Formats: sequence, structure tokens, C-alpha cells
Amino acid sequence: MSEQDEEQTGREAAAEALCEQNRKILGVFTIALVFLLIQLPYLVVTDTDSSLFVVSVLNVVGSGAFVLLSGSALWFCRQRAV
Repeated sequence: MSEQDEEQTGREAAAEALCEQNRKILGVFTIALVFLLIQLPYLVVTDTDSSLFVVSVLNVVGSGAFVLLSGSALWFCRQRAV
């Protein structure tokens, strides 16, 4: 078996393992999206010089990253299944 075939097999195994956890990834996506939607109004309501604004920004960035990564994984698995 060549090195390229082994690398392809490793990638396929990683993709298969990722897509087997589809329901868990969907749960992470849902929780992160709800948390993101709850935190977004705080960016408008709070004073920009307050510590609550800083915490809200960090929460929005963090939950946005989780939404992006888990959504990308869900999209990848759905495209792979087609």
C-alpha cells in the first residue's frame, strides 16, 4: 500500500468517525446557536465601557465559533452522504 493510499484511508476513517457523531454535533450546534441568539441583544443594550459588554463579546465570539465549526461538520457529513 502506498503512502498516499494510507493517508487517504486515514482521512476517510477520520471523516467516518466524525459523521458517526452526527447527533452529538447537532446538539452542540443547537445549544451554541441558542446561546448566541440570547447573547446578541446584550451587545446593543449594554454600555460599551462595562465589563458585561466584554463578557458578552467573548460569549458571542465563542458561541459563534462553535456554531461555525459544528455547522461546518454537519454540512460536511450531509454532503458526504449524498
